[in-house]
Amino acid sequence: MFANHVDLSYHTHGFSYMDDSSLPNFADYADALLTARKALSFLILLILVILLFQLGLFFAARYKIQADGSSVTIDFLKYLIGLTDFLGVVLPIVLAIVLLLVVLVMLLGRLLGISRLVSAFIGCLVLMVLLFPWQAFLMNQTFSSDQFRIPGVLYTWSELAQRARLHPDRPTLSLLYWARFVGWPVAAIVLLLKIQFSSAKGLRAALRDHETISSPHQPPANP
Repeated sequence: MFANHVDLSYHTHGFSYMDDSSLPNFADYADALLTARKALSFLILLILVILLFQLGLFFAARYKIQADGSSVTIDFLKYLIGLTDFLGVVLPIVLAIVLLLVVLVMLLGRLLGISRLVSAFIGCLVLMVLLFPWQAFLMNQTFSSDQFRIPGVLYTWSELAQRARLHPDRPTLSLLYWARFVGWPVAAIVLLLKIQFSSAKGLRAALRDHETISSPHQPPANP
């Protein structure tokens, strides 16, 4: 009944050696991790571009362009804002799914670095909440001041056109205003970079672990 639980590794003087029959499994794990690393880098880069685009467009709308104007350029920017809002909601979900798959692969392979990937996964869940434009649920609500709406990181075109050149009349509202259009995006960028750092470090540890296991070490001879 214990036949399926035979440990393929044995330890000699602090070193662990694997039976050759288990090496193909670890090669599959390494291939999966390499593919996931490429996907993670691509997704994180896309989300970073989205956040930088919205941050830069806010400053352009505040100091240079007329967001409430009418031209071909404005129409193009409206499409881009809609696209970034859509991708900003969808891509963190895809990123979380990829991170979860990496965690499962590392659990099955018993590889090192899994704590870093779990940390990145939790950070991605927080990023999903931050990026979701849940201020859209407050569009039809009546407030004593339209300046007091605690939103998500991403903004819509109508919000940008209405508030890009707004000058709040109180310090508290001014703080909320700049936090909304600058503070939140910068915080999301910092969190995204932390996710990238944690996931990259965890994957490096896992791949080093795989290289150590798959290297053709021989146990030292008994004296």
